[in-house]
Parts: sequence; C-alpha cells; structure tokens
Amino acid sequence: MNADKWLREHIEESIHETTYGLFKSKKLVAGIRVFKFELNYNKTSILAYGLGMVAVDILHKKEKNAYHLIQYFIQSADENNVTLAMLYPFDFSFYKKMGFGIGTKVYQFYLKPQAFPDYHTKQHLKELTVKDSNELLEFYNKFFYQTHGMTKRILNPSELERPFNYGTIIGFLDETKKLKGYLVFSIEERNLYIHEYFYESSEVLKEFSSFLHSQSDQINRIIINSSDDELIHFVSQPESDQPLMINFPSLNEHKHIAHIGTGVMYRIINLKSFFEELKVKNHQFYNETLVIKFSIQDSFYPKNSKPIIVSFVKGEISDINLSQFDVEIKMDISNLSSLVMGVANFKTLVRLGLAELSNQHYMNSVHNLFTIDQKPICTKAF
Repeated sequence: MNADKWLREHIEESIHETTYGLFKSKKLVAGIRVFKFELNYNKTSILAYGLGMVAVDILHKKEKNAYHLIQYFIQSADENNVTLAMLYPFDFSFYKKMGFGIGTKVYQFYLKPQAFPDYHTKQHLKELTVKDSNELLEFYNKFFYQTHGMTKRILNPSELERPFNYGTIIGFLDETKKLKGYLVFSIEERNLYIHEYFYESSEVLKEFSSFLHSQSDQINRIIINSSDDELIHFVSQPESDQPLMINFPSLNEHKHIAHIGTGVMYRIINLKSFFEELKVKNHQFYNETLVIKFSIQDSFYPKNSKPIIVSFVKGEISDINLSQFDVEIKMDISNLSSLVMGVANFKTLVRLGLAELSNQHYMNSVHNLFTIDQKPICTKAF
C-alpha cells in the first residue's frame, strides 16, 4: 500500500483524516488512520468513521496494542456522535470479534473482451483529462446521493486528481456535452483493469460495452472488481480462464466465473444513538408498524449492550425507550450491523441460529423492516 511513502509525503496535509499513535514509554508501538465520511444510508446521509492503516511494531505484537487502539477508535466515534464505523478487514475473524459485521461481497471477474456485446456505437465516448475533474467529481457525487453505502467525495485537489492516478478515463458525453457516465481503466501485460465505472442509463452501458469489445486485438482479459454479481447477465461469456472450481464426482461440472472476496465490514457504534439519528432525519425503513426490543450483545463495547425498545410506525421511528414492546430480538452486534446495512436478511440469521425472535408471528414484519433493495456499495479505498 506504500504506507511509508504516504506518511512521509501527506500526513500533515490530509483533509478529513487523522492519524493516532499508541505510545509506551514515549515509544510509538502502534498506529491507526481514521477517516471521516459522509455516507449514504439508504437515502439518508449520516456521518461515518473509516478505520485504516492499522499497524503494530514488529517487537510489540500480541500485546493487545491494536485492540486498545480500536477500542479508542470506537469510544472516540461514540463521543463525537458518529454511529457507524467501517473498514476493509485484513483478518475477518479479528474484526468480527470486535463487533464488525460482514458487508457486500466483492466479485473479481476475468472476462474476454468478446464477452461484452458490440452495439456498434461509441459516438458519445471521449477520453477525459484533468480539465474535466470537477465535472467528474460532480457526477460521482450524483451517484453518492442515489446509492446505498457510498461515501461522498470532497472538493479538494487530492480527490480531483485521484481518478487520473489510476489510468485512463473514458467519459460518455450527451448531445449537450453533459457527462452521463465514465470508465476508469489501466492496461498491464495485455490485461485491462477497470478501477471504476458509473453510468446513468443502458445507453451509456452499451457504448462502454462496444468500447471494451473493440479491445480484443490487444487485450486478453478484462478484470473487474465489482459488488454487482448480476453483471454476468449482461455479458455473453461470464466464464473466466481460472481453473479454480473443484468438481466433485457426485456433481455436475461447474465453470469458474469469479473470485469472491470480503468487502467493507460495518459496525453500529451505539445502537440507541443510531436510531436517534435516523429518527431526527426522518429515515424511512420498510413500511412496517411494530415495537421491537433489541437485546444486543456487544462484548467489545459493553456500553452498547443495553437493551432498547424502538417503535416503528409505517417504517418511521416514532419513539425510543418505551416500556412495552411487541417482540424481542436477540443477536450479536456484528450480525445486527450486517442486518441493518441490508447485507444479511433476518430470516437467514434466524435460520443459522445467529438471531432469536421471541414471537414467530412477527417474523415477516422484522424481516421486511430491515430489507433494503440494494446491498451497500463502497468504491472508496481506505
């Protein structure tokens, strides 16, 4: 990640980021990097913290230094009324024990250029330059306002330059020269890597597809990391050239399509504060009316283990901390975090024994309440 280079060159000029160190006898033994994000929580904008660059001195590992730093991170977020934290895990189980729940899976596709349909049109495509950076940022943030899980990009030099650091950018400009989509890619050893792609309509996607199809004379594979597993419905040949699918003698042969990796993990810092923030902002959950008692286990941050009772009226939070309730749910904070982010569904968590419901009559209502049409998408690297 070139962390040492970044620290030398940028630590004092970073905006919306802070670095923290843990010292023992004036010796720096561990550190973290904390990001402040404006995050789209299913059409409601909330403040979230991102955790990155967790590092421990090689002579001070297994001394709970990372543990103490992350506890400080959680406590600091709570004290600053930040109710959601997120990170990319280097060790899933390590962060799961600290209350972080799994987020949307990331699929890495290895596609032939010919797999992208040729619609015989690229007339609106143009290579963008740094002169287009403001319009590019504006277009990205339009998607931020529309997309659950995305973080807003701030107008500053580093964010304006960031997409161009990855490689070439192709934009779709309509008849009025308005940007309607863009594709960021680089080429290495006859593979084309797509770093970002956003489009407003199928018309834009079709021209991008024609562009990718036309690269077959020089490109072996187009490699995409995407949270959208439905991409396989668009391409004609979703199979990869990776011989990694083990076929059992008792089963039919299955072709390998994509590698699958963990994406961002999420954590509700303080459940009561989370619901209070959404109440103030008139957030709309699914259209259900019921009163739920949340009995949540949070061993890493015990303050968050206090039961709370929340009333929902047609999907809106009407009251918090009542004395009566219709149904009680019991679960760990990590699984609850995945549930409220729309990654896991309640019926599945109950089936797996990861959630308990006191009255089965309310199963569908609880399941529906936390159903989100779109799993969270995060394209921010941190």
